[in-house]
Amino acid sequence: MKNIKISVLTIAFTLLGIMFINAQEKEDKREVFKPTININGRIQYDFEFLKRSNEDDALNENEFRRVHFSVAGNVAKNLKYKIETDFAHGKLGFRDMYLKYTGGKFGNLVIGSYTEPTSLNMVTSSKYISFNERAMLIALQNFRWGSGFHYENFGLLKGRIGFQMALTNNGLNDEGFVDHSLEDGFNFISRITGTIMNNKEKHQLIHLGINYDNRSYKDLKFRPENHLGEKYHYIFPNGDTREALGLELGTTFGAFSLQGEYKTQKVDAPDMDYQLDSYYVFASYFITGEYRPYKHAAFGRVKPNKDIDNGGLGAVEVLARYSSLEMSQDIIDANLGLPSQVNSISLGLNWYLNSRARLMYNYVITDDGNEILGDLNQHLFRVQIDF
Repeated sequence: MKNIKISVLTIAFTLLGIMFINAQEKEDKREVFKPTININGRIQYDFEFLKRSNEDDALNENEFRRVHFSVAGNVAKNLKYKIETDFAHGKLGFRDMYLKYTGGKFGNLVIGSYTEPTSLNMVTSSKYISFNERAMLIALQNFRWGSGFHYENFGLLKGRIGFQMALTNNGLNDEGFVDHSLEDGFNFISRITGTIMNNKEKHQLIHLGINYDNRSYKDLKFRPENHLGEKYHYIFPNGDTREALGLELGTTFGAFSLQGEYKTQKVDAPDMDYQLDSYYVFASYFITGEYRPYKHAAFGRVKPNKDIDNGGLGAVEVLARYSSLEMSQDIIDANLGLPSQVNSISLGLNWYLNSRARLMYNYVITDDGNEILGDLNQHLFRVQIDF
């Protein structure tokens, strides 16, 4: 009998122990946050055919424009992370590389490498931009990402007003944003945006924005809305800091969208007036009836009404853009032989097979006033996927 009691007690305590362990595990699950991880990436494969109208030779090239790979997730309920690198051209470059605290109505604080909020065209991801290349206006910024401290709050006035601010260093992305000269100063960026109309049911929107940035001196290098052609390279003798002020307009009225920006930049130098003015305007129309989604002061992922996986055509978008960048006389005097103004006209066609696969074509004519070589004619093709 004694042995039976011992056996029963042993079984009982064992069962109680198992129940306690199970209960403790359930309690732990409620109290302990399990980190999450998501794997993402994008591939953009480009062909470019560039030719001056008065020249026989042409530049015919292809490249992997972007090969991004990233992991992202949460390490706590309000603590997010992302690690994104680009492997294009066989080189490793930092892109998003941050820790983000989401403070609800108090906004988000980001520490690390993050997009600098310098224009509507810039903050819209390369996965969602309408043309192969962003407008020349964005050349007034060194690089899309900046490493440092970022703040954003898109919930002001019940989501009608957004505010972004950043303090970033001058490190290079392909060197891990290492900056050995912090005493030379930081870059300061701020952006205020708002919607004066946002009818989500009818996909009608009017976005307005203003942005400002102050950063250290750097030469201006840019291509006229291609990525494989020759760069224009302007210098600003005795230049010091740069200040830029930009205005933004973005609209959608169902399948039709209109977007434009203006930006002026001044380079501080003794007895010199280095000023650059740039703007663009473009129109977009979805033949198949889709629209450009908008969230957090940027445009996002287009979703076809009926994609190829469901027996549909996908989404078809036609585009047109005019873009211009003009230099002041002091800049031209310091850069003899370079154009005082560069203008580009672009026509585009996008075919969204589904929300994550797209074929793109742009025809771009660039006029830089070169009467000997003539206009630059550009045919740009892209195959793009993201996951």
